[in-house]
Amino acid sequence: MMANHNLVKILSGFAWTMLCMNNLFYFLGDPSPLFVVLALTSLELGVVISQDYVFTISICIYLNDAVNLH
Repeated sequence: MMANHNLVKILSGFAWTMLCMNNLFYFLGDPSPLFVVLALTSLELGVVISQDYVFTISICIYLNDAVNLH
């Protein structure tokens, strides 16, 4: 569950390093590191939403079985 967070942190560091270089080409000509970080963040958001949905449904099923006792 933490692998995606670590991957986004590492790629954000790379993107920041590339954007802070003194070369004008990296700053204006190649903003692709930012797009990669944004794409991975959106994928991470999708994973978080699906995990929350599954955990909520699991808790609801468990509580229903605990209250109704079959």
